[in-house]
Amino acid sequence: MRTVVALLLLSAGIAALVPAPTIAQTPSDKVVVFNPYDGVDWDAEHRKGNFHTHTTESDGAQDPGTVIDGYHAHDYDVLALTDHNHVTWPWPEYGQDPDELGMTPVPGNELSRHNHNLSLFTEYPSPVRDSSTSRLHTSLEEIGATDGLNVLAHPGRYWEPGGERVPDGALAKYMGLFHQYDSLVGMEVHNQTDRYPWDRRLWDALLETLMPERPVWGFANDDSHGAHHIGLNASWFPLTDLSRSSVQAAIEDGDFYFSTVTTHPEKWQDLERAPRITGVEYDRSANVLTLTATVNGEPVAPEQVRWISNRGEGVATGRRIDLDETEGLTTYLRAEIRSTGALTYTQPFGLAER
Repeated sequence: MRTVVALLLLSAGIAALVPAPTIAQTPSDKVVVFNPYDGVDWDAEHRKGNFHTHTTESDGAQDPGTVIDGYHAHDYDVLALTDHNHVTWPWPEYGQDPDELGMTPVPGNELSRHNHNLSLFTEYPSPVRDSSTSRLHTSLEEIGATDGLNVLAHPGRYWEPGGERVPDGALAKYMGLFHQYDSLVGMEVHNQTDRYPWDRRLWDALLETLMPERPVWGFANDDSHGAHHIGLNASWFPLTDLSRSSVQAAIEDGDFYFSTVTTHPEKWQDLERAPRITGVEYDRSANVLTLTATVNGEPVAPEQVRWISNRGEGVATGRRIDLDETEGLTTYLRAEIRSTGALTYTQPFGLAER
């Protein structure tokens, strides 16, 4: 069904694919109809993960065992080694026992014979094919068929910013992919040292046009090629069970948030000072969304929380947002929480008219 919808949208032309945003000029008539954090146990331990990592099995500077040790030393709980077109798996073949380390390993690789895509929770291309394909659509389809997940790696490498607005052709391309493939769960919003900052514009444009029906989860990944890349970015999973299946389920449902230090001057960068979300509550009767977070155990100040809608526009500041009193809301809402050492993002909330 998604394939038919995507083809119909594409045949209707870019103008139909990329509607102009509807900007409220008066207090909002929007309500939250989709909350990815509904049911999350915020008292659970917040597990730290990275899903884009290279070793000497492709173009990384360190062997797999050394890379795993590096992430273990930085207190990562979940790690995917994603060498180019090569599944560096299982860890014991490289001298590491994940049980002894207390880590959850994720099989995967970075398919790079087309626009780069992270293949996760699967040993694809095995057993489907002997080597990776040069067709992105084939990879996306076959990874989904093996119960794996797809995440677009640094899409900003493949489209030109063209001013403040995402070009219609680029937006149409990525809209088509997300419409067509359910296994494509998200995209990198931050990659390594923030090499493609305009991908935030793409993320917001996709959320504007696809939400609330089709969420696109954001990721911040190290794309590490050496020790100096380890610890720049992280995804956080409030989980009591750190099994591979529970991590995959959390990614599928958007039950995680992510942080980066790359938005800060190098002398201040510290992922340990990344804001940790401690609660998300939506009061439906009051139409109020409340977010709580801490930095090193201390509550963040209201001015540290910024709410985003309308293709990346800031619409409010504070831990509490009253949707009835907020102008500029469109189809989604997300939050950014800034500390002195890092920036933390929520996943998007879906909005619709009351």
